Amino acid sequence: MWLIFGIDYLKEHFTHNQRYIIVAILSMFLPFYMCATVLIFLTIRLLLKGEIQDAYRKTAKSQYILYFCGLSFVVSLFYQNYYGAGCSLGILAILSFVLYYRQHITGELFEFIMNCIIVLSVFAALYGLIEYIGILNKFDIDQLEIIIFNRSQDRINSVFFNANYYAMMIEFFVCITFYKILKIKDIKVNYKKFCYYLAVIAINLFMLLLTACRTAWPALAAGVLVILIIDKQYKACLAIMAGVILACVYFVFNPSKFPRVDNIIAYFGTRQGIWDVAIANIKTHPLFGEGPMTYWHIYKAYNGHPTEHAHSIYLDPLLCFGIIGILTILPFIIENIKRLYRLWKTQIDKTLVALIISFTVMIFVHGMLDYTIFFVQTGFLYLLIASSFDIYKESL
Repeated sequence: MWLIFGIDYLKEHFTHNQRYIIVAILSMFLPFYMCATVLIFLTIRLLLKGEIQDAYRKTAKSQYILYFCGLSFVVSLFYQNYYGAGCSLGILAILSFVLYYRQHITGELFEFIMNCIIVLSVFAALYGLIEYIGILNKFDIDQLEIIIFNRSQDRINSVFFNANYYAMMIEFFVCITFYKILKIKDIKVNYKKFCYYLAVIAINLFMLLLTACRTAWPALAAGVLVILIIDKQYKACLAIMAGVILACVYFVFNPSKFPRVDNIIAYFGTRQGIWDVAIANIKTHPLFGEGPMTYWHIYKAYNGHPTEHAHSIYLDPLLCFGIIGILTILPFIIENIKRLYRLWKTQIDKTLVALIISFTVMIFVHGMLDYTIFFVQTGFLYLLIASSFDIYKESL
């Protein structure tokens, strides 16, 4: 597997434009501020070369990205939400790079990217394990024990800034690995590859346990079940569903074993307070919001809980962008849904369709109690996977 990172291999198999994409993928496994810097640098460089402009010209409804980000930037400045203004430019850079990705993605490049992400997920896990050992040492525990800590500073995040962000990345890693398993035509012949993928899944699930993120488990279960159902792997789906049911029964009869059960009431109380603040501000600014990071901008005025966002994918977009802001980007979203639907109808690659839909299901399940998709690495990875139907742009 080490060959996938060889410079000669990259030059032989991929174009100069595609190597930009590979650099962007590798940057996701750097700390978020470095990842953001790399993505912005690449986007500006491609903008100066005219590549971004070309991507906009060739992508249907892409002008709505400019309308959306421009409106978000102006609204943020109007309300003196300078973090929001910066995020608006960041969103523009990421979405622009994703359009460039769509112009140059191929089946070979996509599979290479998936392999890279799987390998690097193991390195992220090793980094997270070192981090966990450091946390144990902080409590004078000199042997490896599985302890689920409550405080956010005592939960591992690897290179992803926050334990919940790392948890969502693990959800994505596991589903990508499931996708690769489903691509194996004969498991008996390729049993070594199958065992390798199972090992990667096991490692990532262990790290998910150490993140102590409770919301990630039902989201991951939903994502895996969806990918198996769409790919018509019904036996495997039933087996996993049975495991999920057994786990639920176990926790019903052993509630003390549920992760961080001692703070679950306080957890929901805090979430309720955050949502109350978000709803109150939505009522006063329903049309345009106040730009990205609105909750961070306004929580003091409501004596709310200090945090960056509204911890809900169903509230935060409305809080930040308002009804008009969401409607501004809607034509672009609908166009992408249409393309995904056409790919599903053609039955060219039902496994890829299953992967894209599973990612989407996971962010909406996880998003009931958190907004972890609104982050550099999680958001960028989701957008790349969700845009990968353009592997088959000629057929579509």
